[in-house]
Amino acid sequence: MPRRTNLTSIASTGFLVVALCPIAFASSHVRIVRLSSVEGQVQIDRAQGDGMERAILNTPIVEGTKLVTGSDGLAEVEFENESALRLTGDSQVKFTKLQMSDTGSKINEVQIAKGLVYLNTASKGDDIYRVNAGNTSLLVRRDTLMRLDATQDKLQVAVFKGDVQVENQLQPASIHKKQTLTVDLSKPTEYAVVNGTEADRFDNWNKEREDYSRTYAENDSYSGPTRAFGLQDLNYYGDFFYANGYGYVWQPYGFAGSLANWDPYSNGAWMFYPGFGYSWASAYPWGWLPFHYGSWAYLNGAGWAWVPGGGYNGQWYANNFLVAPRITKAPEHWTAPAPPAILAGNTAPKTVLVGSTGHALTIPGGRIPPDFGSTVPGRAASTAGGHGFGKPNAAGSGAPATRAANIQQEFKNARTGHVFAPRAEGMSSFGRPGLGGMYGGSHEGLAASSAAHMGTASAVHGGGGGGAHK
Repeated sequence: MPRRTNLTSIASTGFLVVALCPIAFASSHVRIVRLSSVEGQVQIDRAQGDGMERAILNTPIVEGTKLVTGSDGLAEVEFENESALRLTGDSQVKFTKLQMSDTGSKINEVQIAKGLVYLNTASKGDDIYRVNAGNTSLLVRRDTLMRLDATQDKLQVAVFKGDVQVENQLQPASIHKKQTLTVDLSKPTEYAVVNGTEADRFDNWNKEREDYSRTYAENDSYSGPTRAFGLQDLNYYGDFFYANGYGYVWQPYGFAGSLANWDPYSNGAWMFYPGFGYSWASAYPWGWLPFHYGSWAYLNGAGWAWVPGGGYNGQWYANNFLVAPRITKAPEHWTAPAPPAILAGNTAPKTVLVGSTGHALTIPGGRIPPDFGSTVPGRAASTAGGHGFGKPNAAGSGAPATRAANIQQEFKNARTGHVFAPRAEGMSSFGRPGLGGMYGGSHEGLAASSAAHMGTASAVHGGGGGGAHK
């Protein structure tokens, strides 16, 4: 039987999420989070006075930012501890607070104007999460997955795992695994908690994003930091290897002699933020960590590589965040990218696009981003490249059509329901024969190893259909 109690009037719906381990920008009270996935129509208002603009992957999310998805839009915002807020179509959220207090507590306050969103909290640590809906406060425990659906008439919260506690009421109640909280906004003095959760057509999409992060987030490639938000993309789209004089460095898959002229800064956007100037947003799906920590270096015989660097106290995001990318070593006659000039007395352009940022880019011969949106029943295909991405990779070994067919067959052979490639055993380059100490030796060794690796762990572009889970 439903349990009912008084509930103050809900005029609006919002999240209050408190998470640990943030990034500090200009001061200890200013933080950011990451726009980690964009599919379909997604717009962003970065609170700079210019209103809505097209959302770009890896955009820094700061206080006051608003995200709005269209009918086919899907978006994910990843917090520093790898917790995630995911927006489905026709949703609108605003990050009203992204701060760190004097005591070190981290406060994320997100207002939900409308739509269906998922909150997946981290399973480790003592992080605290609160969800505020009007004057109602929900305390969300760690290792909790919840879905919130806000309409004009009703607020509904389904808990799939973990525990959510209703606070600040005369009769506090807890929402446990496989229970649902419902508030009829025409009767705002009452709420109901019932057993059971109804399925939604976006549940598989949320699970695919969750499984992807869980599968690839942990770093076993070398002895550096083992976890960081954005690390899952590095492990999926590339690999670490040892370079003499640098230690362990990272490159995206498909990096070979034919890409010696590739420029990691050729696609993205310069975005202006008051207080710290322009920040670079890379259009590559792996473009968060490599452009905000460590540096890039051009290695003779191997091309561009990301050097994580040291001094991170066990985690990349602990300190040393870079607003703009840094170059350790550049090729001869190469000019480093520079943010737009800010002239005295002139208004700086808020966003300056560089190259093509209309879809998630890949390195020719490397992995094609999975089509996570394909798991949503009835969702129309995106008009960008047919699946929300660009043209199929044209470079690399073998004819494009033949290589695409091989990738599809490899996916079928893997016998997995996921739209992303399973993590192959031994995929880490740490200790892999032919890579340790490679730099300064044979470049062909790197190319051969990369090609062999891609033959066993290529991603599927849009494969897998409904994305059934086991």
